[in-house]
Amino acid sequence: MGVGKRSTPLANLTPEKQSRNLRAEQDLLQILDNLPDGLFTMDGAGRINYFNAAAEQITGLTATEAMGMQCKEVLNSPSCDTDCPLKGTTRTGEDVYNRELTLIGKDGKEIPTICSFSRLRGQDGRVIGGMEVFIDISDRKRLENDLKLSERKYRRIFEGSKDMILIISKEGTVKDVNQAGVELLGYGGKQELLALRSVEEIYDNPKHWQVFRKQIHRDGFFKDFEAVFRKKDGTRLHCLLSGNATRGKDGEITGYESIAKDITARMDAIRSFRKRHWELWLLNSVAFAMNRTQDLDEVLMTALKKVLDVLNLASGGIFLIDHDKPGFILRVQKGLTEETDARTPRIELHDERLMRSLLKRDLSLNPEPIFPPFRATLKGGGRSVELTCFLITAKEKASGFLSFVVPPQRDLTTGQDYHLLGSLGNFLGGAIENARLLQTVRKHREDLKRLTAKLFHSQEEERKRIARELHDEAGQALTGISFTLETIEKGLSSEGNDEIKTLIAEAKKQISRTHQEMRRISYRLHPALLSDLGLEPALDSYLSSMSGRSGMAVDFRMVGFEERVDPEIETLLYRLSQEAFTNALRHSRAKHFRLSIIKGYPKIILLAEDDGVGFVASELDQPKHGLGLLSMRERAAMLGGDFSLRTSPGQGTRIRIEIPIREFTRDR
Repeated sequence: MGVGKRSTPLANLTPEKQSRNLRAEQDLLQILDNLPDGLFTMDGAGRINYFNAAAEQITGLTATEAMGMQCKEVLNSPSCDTDCPLKGTTRTGEDVYNRELTLIGKDGKEIPTICSFSRLRGQDGRVIGGMEVFIDISDRKRLENDLKLSERKYRRIFEGSKDMILIISKEGTVKDVNQAGVELLGYGGKQELLALRSVEEIYDNPKHWQVFRKQIHRDGFFKDFEAVFRKKDGTRLHCLLSGNATRGKDGEITGYESIAKDITARMDAIRSFRKRHWELWLLNSVAFAMNRTQDLDEVLMTALKKVLDVLNLASGGIFLIDHDKPGFILRVQKGLTEETDARTPRIELHDERLMRSLLKRDLSLNPEPIFPPFRATLKGGGRSVELTCFLITAKEKASGFLSFVVPPQRDLTTGQDYHLLGSLGNFLGGAIENARLLQTVRKHREDLKRLTAKLFHSQEEERKRIARELHDEAGQALTGISFTLETIEKGLSSEGNDEIKTLIAEAKKQISRTHQEMRRISYRLHPALLSDLGLEPALDSYLSSMSGRSGMAVDFRMVGFEERVDPEIETLLYRLSQEAFTNALRHSRAKHFRLSIIKGYPKIILLAEDDGVGFVASELDQPKHGLGLLSMRERAAMLGGDFSLRTSPGQGTRIRIEIPIREFTRDR
C-alpha cells in the first residue's frame, strides 16, 4: 500500500532549498502516514491528492485508488451533496468544520465516523484545497447503542417492576423512584416523592434507615430485611427490603439502591395464622384442663390466664350467673381486686335492661357465634374498674361472662380477637354446663352411696337381729318343746304306748333337724364367729362347710392380719367373699375356687378366682351375672374401695377389690 505523492513546483528554487524542502515534505508525509486517524487532502476541485494508511484501513481503498477521486466518492456519504464545506454550501464562514458522517466502505459496510474538515487557503486568502481528518467510531457507537439498550432495559425493568425501587443519594434524598413505589406509598406522583427532604420520611421508624445505611457501608449491601414504611395516609406498609451501594470511579460510595417487596398481605396472613394458632392453643389448653381436672375453678382460671396472654392484657375475670340469689359471682380473677380484700366486689352492668334479663332464670337465647360485648363497672376495695364483657353461653342459656380491663386505644370488638372471644365463650359455656352436670351427678352419687350404705347397714343389722332371734328365741322355744316331749315320754307307761312313743321320737327328730337348720340360717345371716373371733375363722368355717356340701375345691388364705381390722370392713370382706363364692357356685360351673385376702398398707386386697366358664365382660349389666357383681361393686365403693373384673368365655373369672385400711378400735 503506497503513500500518495503530491507534485510541487520546484523549478524556481535552488537545489539546496529544493533538497531541504523535499526532505521536510517526506518527513511530514511519514508523520501523516503514521497517524492513527484517517487523513486525506484535496485540491480546490475536491480531488484527492494525499491518502494516508489509516484512511486506507478505514475506507478499504488504497492510496492509489483514492488519488484523483472526488472527496464525496471517497467518503461515499449521502450528506456530501448537501453539506460540502469545500464548496461552501454550509457554514461558509468557517475554515474548520466538525461533523459526524456515516461512510460507506469499499465492501458496502457503513462506518460511523467523526470528521474534521479544514479549508486550505493560499497567500491571497482563496481556498486552494482542504484536509479531512476522520476517526472510525464504530466501537464507540456500538458501546453507545449497547448502553442505550441497557438503559432502555433498565428503565423498562425499573418502571415495570411491581416492587418499589428507590435510588437514593449519599445524603439520603430520593433521586428516583419507580411507579410501583409511588403507588405503594400512596403519593400522587413521582415528583411529590422526590420533593421529600429525606428518605427517612417514608420509614415508620426513621432510625431503621440509619441502621440499613450503616450495614451498607460495612458490608456493601443488605438483603431481605423486614422493614415498615409509612404511606402518605399514615397507614403502614410491610416490606422485605434489600439494597446495595453505588460507587464512583474512585470506589467511593456515591449513593444507594434499594428494592422493597410488599409483604403486607403475607404479614396479614401470618398474623391471622398466628391468631388462629393462639386460638386453637387456648381452646386446647382449656380442653386439657377439663380432661385433667373436674374442678370448675381450675378450668376457668386456666382459660382466663391463657386468654389474657393471647390478648396481651393484664387484668380480667370470669363472672358466673347465680339465679338463686340472684346476682353475678366473680368466680376467678387476675388483677381486678386485691387478694387481701375481704369485701366481695360488686359489678354493675351499664345496660340495666341487659342485667335484669341475664338474671332471669327463664331467659332463652338464640345460639350465636358471639354476642355483642357490653360494658360494666366493678366496685370494691375503694376503687372502680371499667370492664369490657363478653357473654358465656351454652344450650340457649347465659352462664356468665368474660370481663377485661381494656386500654382506651385497644379495640376488642373487631377482627380475630373478637372471634376468639366468641369461640372461647361458647367453649366455656359447655365446660360450665358439663361441670354443673358432673357436680349434680357427683351429688347424686354421694346421696346414692349414703343410701346404699344405710341400706346395707340396715340390712346387716336386720340380719343380726333375725339371726339373734332365730338363735335365741326360736332356738330356745324348740329346745323347750323338745324337753316337754321328753317329759311326756317319761310319763308314759311302758305298755300300750308304743305308737305314741314312736310319734314323740319322730317329733323330737324333726325338732332337732329344724333347730340345726335354724342355726345354719342364723349363721348365714350373721355368723357369730365373725363378731366373736374375727374374719379368718368365720370365712374358714363358711368355706369349709360350703365346700363339703358343693364338692368344689376351695383354696383360702389371709396374709398380714396380725390384728383385727374395723368390724365394718370385716363384715364387708365377709359379704364380698360370700358373694364371690356364691356366684362361682351358681354360674361358673367351676371345680376350683381360690380366695386371697392380703393386708398391705394402705389397702386390703381381696382376690377371688375360679376356673369356670367365664363370660363376656360387657354382659356384666345383664341379670344373669349383674346383680351379685354390681352388689359387690356398690359394697366396695361404700367404703371407698375399687372393684375390677377380668373374665372371658372359657377363661374363668377373676375379681380384685381394694379397700382402704381402717384399724380396729375397741371403743367403736
